[in-house]
Amino acid sequence: MPDRSSPTRDDVDAIAAWSVIRAARVLARRLGDVLAPLGLTPVEFGVLVQLGATDEPDHRGTADGLAEPATGLAQADLARAVGVRPQSMTTLVVTLAERGLIDRGSERGRGRRSRIVLTDAGRAVLAQAYPVVLASNAWFGPDAATSAALVATLRPMLGGPGGPVDDVP
Repeated sequence: MPDRSSPTRDDVDAIAAWSVIRAARVLARRLGDVLAPLGLTPVEFGVLVQLGATDEPDHRGTADGLAEPATGLAQADLARAVGVRPQSMTTLVVTLAERGLIDRGSERGRGRRSRIVLTDAGRAVLAQAYPVVLASNAWFGPDAATSAALVATLRPMLGGPGGPVDDVP
């Protein structure tokens, strides 16, 4: 067992959580570099792609199976899905709305649960950014199974489709 007061580089590299954190920082920088020409940060892409995922008609909520119109996401739900603090989401939402990429709804205000949706301009930017981000899977090797295995390994820590798990063991 290594001496806890003086770990070696191998001891440090054997800490899975720390390795994932370090890798996440490197990947965020690389993703930022490939998104910069589109005028997006990785977190802004996260907002657009999460909203884009809510653009699909929802057949689950209707008795007759007809599609419900896109409902968007509440700001708190969007913050959870993207993995940022709600306070940070406020600035992101304002910025993206000012750029015309999202619509915050007309009934904003304290105690009102407005839904945020993509605008046509937001969908157009997402249509450009999505293939660029999807291509980043190749960073993990030429075999698509490698990136799929990585996603499968990380998914339990990220929770379900709605966002991260609050209590990570």
